[in-house]
Amino acid sequence: MGTATDANALLRILFSRLGRPHIGPNAFSFNVPSVRASGAITVERGTGKTKTEKATFNRLGGMCVRCEGMGKVNDIDLSALYDDSLSLNEGALKIPGYSMEGWYGRIFRGCGFFDPDKPIREYTKKELHDLLYKEATRVKVEGINLTSAGLIPTIQKSYLSKDVDALQPHIAFVERAVTFTVCPDCDGTRLSDQARSSKINGINIADTCAMQISDLAAWVGGLDEPSVAAACRAAPPSTRSWRSASATSRSTGHPARCRAARRSAPR
Repeated sequence: MGTATDANALLRILFSRLGRPHIGPNAFSFNVPSVRASGAITVERGTGKTKTEKATFNRLGGMCVRCEGMGKVNDIDLSALYDDSLSLNEGALKIPGYSMEGWYGRIFRGCGFFDPDKPIREYTKKELHDLLYKEATRVKVEGINLTSAGLIPTIQKSYLSKDVDALQPHIAFVERAVTFTVCPDCDGTRLSDQARSSKINGINIADTCAMQISDLAAWVGGLDEPSVAAACRAAPPSTRSWRSASATSRSTGHPARCRAARRSAPR
């Protein structure tokens, strides 16, 4: 609904102006992350005079940190990644393309983070952590500088950051190994806690996005604010015309008009 009618853009304007607490214009966009930075700035003080000062900047975005604005999180089944009764050299890995004869095998043998000849079930906690979760680290293998990373971050980068079409050669593995669930932090809204904390008459932006367009039009129409009227006048024609049709049908109760309004309503 929000994309089809451009209502999301209008709602972001609405909540940035009227939402309480006021949290800024970027805080209602699920694709804008929060950013913090610090460093030196140059301040002009008179003609030809400058002064260098330290400053810290914060930009509050609306993206849910946990799901990165996707509304879903994934859980990887470790048993689909490897057979813990085998060592790496015995072919423990079940991931497509992760053969010990290729580059992954050479990196695993030469990185020194775990024993490729020991069954994975016998790994220490540190060895298992390095195999699964180690962040990208530069290593030298057979005289070549390479990057070694754990299986989980590598899979997330190689498979889970791609669109469905790019996944087609490995879709069977992803369906077997990965479970997608609604993000428990944002409840699938894709928005941060701060974005959902700002409300107008007890309603936050996620609540409005979940409304039927007729209910949303009625709710916006009930807000007695000059800035809201200006935003409504700036609405795209498709939104305005449907809102007018919906209002007319409700006021007249004419069945044909009600049906026409429902048919024209974007879902």
